Amino acid sequence: MAPNMHLAFVLGHGPSQHSIGAWAMPRAYRGFNYAQPAFWEHLARTLDRGCIDMLFFADMYGVYDVFEGKADAAVKYAIQFPLHDPAPLVPLITRSSTGLGVGISVSTTYVPPYHTARSMATLDHLSEGRVAWNVVASYGRNAAAQFNMTEELSKQERYARAEEYMQVCYKLWDSWEPDALVMDRDGMTFADPAKVHKIHHQGDYFQVEGPLCVAPGPQGWPVIIQAGGSGPGMAFAGRHAEVHFATSSSLAGMAEHRARIDASAGEAGRAPKDIRTIWASSIFVGETEAEAKAKDEALRAMVPPMGGLALMSGHFGVDFSTLPSDIPIEDTGIEETPGMQGVANMLLRDYHGQTLAEVARMYGNGMGGFRAIGTAAQVADKMEEAYDASGGHGFMFRCADLPGSVADVVDLLVPELQRRGRFRKAYEGETLRDRLLSD
Repeated sequence: MAPNMHLAFVLGHGPSQHSIGAWAMPRAYRGFNYAQPAFWEHLARTLDRGCIDMLFFADMYGVYDVFEGKADAAVKYAIQFPLHDPAPLVPLITRSSTGLGVGISVSTTYVPPYHTARSMATLDHLSEGRVAWNVVASYGRNAAAQFNMTEELSKQERYARAEEYMQVCYKLWDSWEPDALVMDRDGMTFADPAKVHKIHHQGDYFQVEGPLCVAPGPQGWPVIIQAGGSGPGMAFAGRHAEVHFATSSSLAGMAEHRARIDASAGEAGRAPKDIRTIWASSIFVGETEAEAKAKDEALRAMVPPMGGLALMSGHFGVDFSTLPSDIPIEDTGIEETPGMQGVANMLLRDYHGQTLAEVARMYGNGMGGFRAIGTAAQVADKMEEAYDASGGHGFMFRCADLPGSVADVVDLLVPELQRRGRFRKAYEGETLRDRLLSD
């Protein structure tokens, strides 16, 4: 029997997701407010009903202000703005579900490691072992300016800092031995002092005394996710990632990307099977093929002309308003981006020869990646082909209108995948790690 796929959704804690203008679609958020608990509770129950592995929150700090040298486009069109803190949603979502996991992004560039280790350990308890941390080595001048920094760090320094950051977090999570928590009422001993240790970390970027003031949660530490596709990012994934979130728009690109992950794992002394690759995906599924195509076309129509350029400018640190719209994407200079190098590599590989305007229209409508449009059977066919050819382990769905596009996957696509023996019918295992690292 073919192994089960892993399925997840990627959102932001805000009105706008990866498709610009989706918030304004006629059915989006009807009866719900994205800033209120009822929406997230409803979404959690829907995803749980479909036995979805995880709801993953992309996040950023600040606002995209590279395009035309100002933030007007981001603010006007809600281009990944505003974005609320996703961490408080973890217990809200997991208390409204039985098996759904939650992944949140936290920056190693701006947030102190002790704070992250403490917060993630706390959320591991509150979620009963269903939390993951997307490790982000953040970039961007505007984001840096929010954290008392006059300029952004270089890619090399961001990843050097991230490497030490991980070592601090591991030490803090391990500062309690597994049997340190005693809870002996008669002996009046809550925890054994001999088994709770200071870490005395003295490094290039951090000095942390320890121990962590949170006892180990059900998973010990959160599932570690990484999404960077640059050279340093892939090397970092090889050392630390349990789940790698990847973007590719072709089967050949998927297989190439997975081969790079395998090589990175081997260089780090890990087995490739220890890293699960999940592909960024845009899925439009309907009762008929015509209905699915109409959903795709409706979403495309919502993208404002400058929206994709503004999003790309924010992601790659290049002001695309200064370039002619008919310039080929390979001549725009994004191979030297200080930002999302992995996504830039995907555009250069999979959209070679297309103009900046053409790529921007696509980018504003979901940022590229695996796409499938049609009935549940048609979409499942394409997913099976990609799954079997890529060496990956599943799909991370970007959303159109919410909550409708989530219900489409759960109510139409999931039953078809279950019928084919490609997706679970019930949650197995006690923790998110149990589920994500199983076949």
